[in-house]
Amino acid sequence: MYKIWFDVYDRNHWYNIIRECKKWFGKEWRGQRGVRRKLDMFCAVRNRPVRIWFLVPDPAFKTWIDLKYTQSDIKQNK
Repeated sequence: MYKIWFDVYDRNHWYNIIRECKKWFGKEWRGQRGVRRKLDMFCAVRNRPVRIWFLVPDPAFKTWIDLKYTQSDIKQNK
């Protein structure tokens, strides 16, 4: 298992990563506990990202998610 880190800005971003984990790996992954509370505490009040981790069997997942969200951010900014 590989521990991969993400900077998450809100609950939607976090849930999207979880959905991708379920699609790629089914039940063969783990996520950090207490993330929802951290997101509520840091993102809503201080407007800064929360660094969270996931344990996944394939390190290519990190690259895929980074590229996917980079491309979606570029499309939204156009």
